[in-house]
Amino acid sequence: MASKLVPRNPFYLLLLLVSLVFVVTVLAYLFIPMIEDKARAAGEAPPPSAFRSALRHDGWRWLLYELAAMVVFGLASMGLDRWRSLQNQSDSATISSKPDGKSCD
Repeated sequence: MASKLVPRNPFYLLLLLVSLVFVVTVLAYLFIPMIEDKARAAGEAPPPSAFRSALRHDGWRWLLYELAAMVVFGLASMGLDRWRSLQNQSDSATISSKPDGKSCD
């Protein structure tokens, strides 16, 4: 029996992308200040950077927004999978039953 091709879940791809951005942001939020401190301890002042400054001041907000996006896309992905599963179950139930209530087996 040929298996039916299941369409891809677009929310899952978005969840993966947002999760990747979240991991990169966490690593930057943790390690960039340590690298700056090591540079200062070695006697070199790190060059000014708008990104590092924004990360230092607003990085925690970025992480919260990314975490919220992960939750939203995760729930949307699970919801779409559940909805498709219920649609497939109802479609197979109507196809396999005869009008008299007996199955086609």
